[in-house]
Parts: sequence; C-alpha cells; structure tokens
Amino acid sequence: MSRILVISVGGSCEPVVNACRELKPDFVYFFCSGGPKGSSLTVDGPGNPCGDTRKAIVYQLGLQPDTFAKIEVVDPDDLNACYKAVREVSAEITARFGPDAEVVANYTGGTKTMSVALALFAIIEGNWSLTLNKGPRRDLVKVRAGDMPVLVGKQAVALTLLRNQAREFLKHYAYDMADAVLAQATVNQLLSGSYQNELLRARRLCQAFHSWDVFDHVRALELLQVTGGKRCAPFIEALLDISGKGRATGYEQVVDLIFNAHRRAAQGRYDDCVARLYRALEMLAQVRLQKEWGIETGNVELAKLPEHLRGQYSQLADADGRIRLPLRKAYDLLAELGDPVGRLWQESQRPIVAALEGRNSSILAHGVQPLHRENYETYAAVIEGFIRQVLETLGVKTRCRQLPREELLEM
Repeated sequence: MSRILVISVGGSCEPVVNACRELKPDFVYFFCSGGPKGSSLTVDGPGNPCGDTRKAIVYQLGLQPDTFAKIEVVDPDDLNACYKAVREVSAEITARFGPDAEVVANYTGGTKTMSVALALFAIIEGNWSLTLNKGPRRDLVKVRAGDMPVLVGKQAVALTLLRNQAREFLKHYAYDMADAVLAQATVNQLLSGSYQNELLRARRLCQAFHSWDVFDHVRALELLQVTGGKRCAPFIEALLDISGKGRATGYEQVVDLIFNAHRRAAQGRYDDCVARLYRALEMLAQVRLQKEWGIETGNVELAKLPEHLRGQYSQLADADGRIRLPLRKAYDLLAELGDPVGRLWQESQRPIVAALEGRNSSILAHGVQPLHRENYETYAAVIEGFIRQVLETLGVKTRCRQLPREELLEM
C-alpha cells in the first residue's frame, strides 16, 4: 500500500522537511501558493529559497521528480479555491494510486485558509489521517526547532459534521439518507467505543424507522427491540399494536397511514400523500366490515348478509363468481347494515365524493396531473376529518404516533 502525503507549504521550510522525513511517504503533494511571492518556490525553486544557504525542499529531501507534485493555488486566502484544489488532488490520488492508498494530510504550513481547507477536506470527505507538527515554543510566533508531526484527533469534529448532515435529512423523515451519512463514519473511520456505540445505535434507529416508513413493520419491530431503550418503548408498543398484538384495536394501520401521509407531505410528495389517505379511507371500511360483520370486501359471502340484501349483492359477482366491493360500495354496505360508520358516511358523503374526484386526477390514480400542496390540504381536511370522526364515534383510541425526526439522534 502506498503512503501519500498531502502537505501545506508556507514560508517556513523546516516543518515541511521534518514532516516528510518523519512520515516517510512514497509520494508527496505539496499544497502551495503560486506566483513570484508564493510558497511554490520553496518546493523546487532555484537557489536558496528556504533562506540562508538552504536549497528548496525537494533538494533537501533528495526527492526524485516522479515522487512529488505541486498543488498550486493562485489566491491562498480563497477558501473555496483551496478546498477545490484539495478535492481535485484527492481524485488524482484515487486514480493514480488506487482507493486503498494511505493518505496523510499535514496542515502545519501555508496560509490559515490553506490549512483550514486541507484539514476540512480530511475531516469531511477524505478518509485521510490528519497530522500537525508540534514542538517546543519559546514565543507565540512559531515553533523554532524540534517540531515533529503528530496525529490529530478528528473524530469529534467529523462526527459533529456528519450528525448535522444527518439531522437535515431527518427533518424531512429521510431515514435512509441519514443512515447513509452516518455510515461514512462507521464504515470509513476507526471509532472509539463510545462514539461507535452512539453511531451504531443511531444507524439502527434510522434503519428501523425507514423500514416502518415503507411498511415493513416486522423488520422495524425487530430492529427497535434489538436497539431497546426507554425512548424506543412507545414506538415498540405502537408497532406491536399495528402488527395485531399488544392492545390492538384493529384500526392501527388506518391511523398509521395518516401519519405516513403527513411524512410524505413534509417531503413535498403530495401525490403520495393523497394515495395514502385514499388507502386509509378504504381500509377503514374494510376493517369495520371484517371486524364487526365478518365480511371481507375482496370476497363477500352472501350468507353473511341479511336476506333482504343478498339478491342485490349477488348481482355484483364477477365472472369468477366473486363479489368485490370498491371503496364507495363498501361504505354503502355499512349504511345498509345500519352500522354507525355507514350513517356517518351518508352524512359526509357529498364532500368526500368531491374530494375523491379531485384525487382521481392524480397520476397515481387515474389521471396525469401532479397534485400540489393546496390539493393535498383540501383532500386531507375532508378525508382525515371523516376518519377521525369515525374513530371518535366508535370510541377507538390507538397508541399510534408520528415517527421521530431530529430527536432520533438523542434516543
């Protein structure tokens, strides 16, 4: 494995020479400023650019032309330009030496801006070791002699940056993206025990809530139970109920769909929101018919209907002899059975049907038009209002809850 050194160069040559001798790289990238007054001259310029009778850095080190290169920036105080230059060198290192090359960054020399850019890249993007020359100080100006490169701990800074990135994704319930950000630390960095445990827990939570968000409740429950902790307990209880265990009322999946729709709204995915609310409305009728009357809307058994309704519903059988009820007919049946949900449907049917007509224009329904926030808000006010009225009438209280956002990192 090749060891590559990326080192910032300023007006003082000695720290650069000391770092190269101590770290013994196979190849050196000197990060320097160009121009007649830039530090580029100290790298391989003629004469004695390092002062007194000292030749340029590469001559002091005896470096051959094929063992070093210069990264020159025109303005060493332009942070964006400096950062871009380091990023370009990172790509070159990967292409030239392969992705497994050991890269060490040393930010002792150069302007403050160059040092900041090099250190930031090593922390944020590059899986690089970070070093700084240290030595005895006689004043506040600089280390005069005896400096040596030492590894700089970057975990706390790197993890803070990664957590902040993850937090932005979590604000929009993007659990998979937050997990991918945190994976940069657990996969690419050697973490101490406390940092490792903290990040692995956060990643398990991201994976659990992502599974929940895509309706994989079995995996979500498994991950939350493995993760454990007081703050996970309410979510575990809710998942047990959704899975038909615990203190399930049977209506948990209906409520969970509403919360899911709210998460899609937070992402600006309004067609998805409306599709979920439609399914929640449909599921509410299905659950009520099955739970209270033993009737499956996908295969209605005439024997379970009152005699006066059997002739009417027998006419709905398809070519296979099965009677399948779409949303509106399911609610109509509840009304004909004298069910309180059916009565509420009759009272609220007109605005609900109007809302359903608007939903039909969605590309996820029967149309080709994208839905916007105002469409979602209008639809949600009607559909959610009806569902909540039904649950209140039935005296149903669930333990369902909205999934966490940034607070996940503190669970």
